[in-house]
Amino acid sequence: MGRTRDSQPHNSPSADISPPARPDRRSLVKGLLIGAGGVALGGGAGAFAQRAFGEDGTPASAASVDSWMAPERQVDIIWSVNTAERLVALTFDDGPLPRWTPLALDALEEARVRATFFVVGSRLERHAAGLGARLARHELGNHTWGHDDLSRLGRTAGYRTVHRTHVAITRLTGKEPRLLRPPWGRLGGTTVHVAAQHGYDIALWSLLVQDSRLARDPRALVEGVVDNARPGTVLLAHDVGRPSRLEAIRRLPEMIAGLRRRGFEFVTVSELRQAGVRSPGRTPRPS
Repeated sequence: MGRTRDSQPHNSPSADISPPARPDRRSLVKGLLIGAGGVALGGGAGAFAQRAFGEDGTPASAASVDSWMAPERQVDIIWSVNTAERLVALTFDDGPLPRWTPLALDALEEARVRATFFVVGSRLERHAAGLGARLARHELGNHTWGHDDLSRLGRTAGYRTVHRTHVAITRLTGKEPRLLRPPWGRLGGTTVHVAAQHGYDIALWSLLVQDSRLARDPRALVEGVVDNARPGTVLLAHDVGRPSRLEAIRRLPEMIAGLRRRGFEFVTVSELRQAGVRSPGRTPRPS
């Protein structure tokens, strides 16, 4: 996700949330494969294997071992959902903050749309009194305590930033979140491990609101969303950040209306996943 800053310092493992250079997903997968090959084929494999595991038996990275399963559960990674139903999940990252989050909530409430907000825990805790009740009407997912890059954190810091947010969401809504969206969509480092520890699946996205590129062309901004949505799309927007994102929030009513004209209905990410389970058009998952 994009660069986000709060006017108050985060009490988090990483105060500076400016993203490092972002690899594309093809490069990321290629790098993981190369890393795994190095483990399998490199010299001194026995010594490396000892360093590859922590004291609790958790591997240091996904490339550390040939095979490993998190205790008692697997972690699904969701870009979109394979469904024949014309459903879209609208998601927001990086909030809440009192400047723009209320504008997004206003648009959703006016249109009677439920969305999924991937919240930064420190911001949720700070602004729960003013925004918590309205946010609790939607699905809330975990976006770490301080918009922290999990791919650069060790297991202890990674667990802490996710768990603090988990507790804050549970306290507000009365129910535990089930989804993690790692900042910038990065899957390396501790991301999958801390997701497994919390019983989460990882929710990414299949369609991005192109506010940074098209903010000066609002019609193209809206059309980019409406024309490219497909059944099962997970749409990513932001309720915090650079000024271009404010233009995207202002255009939410047009995006929602345009998608409805195309026959789409809006659901949360968890509801979208349920549609994938029941859909007759779903491709069976390999066993």
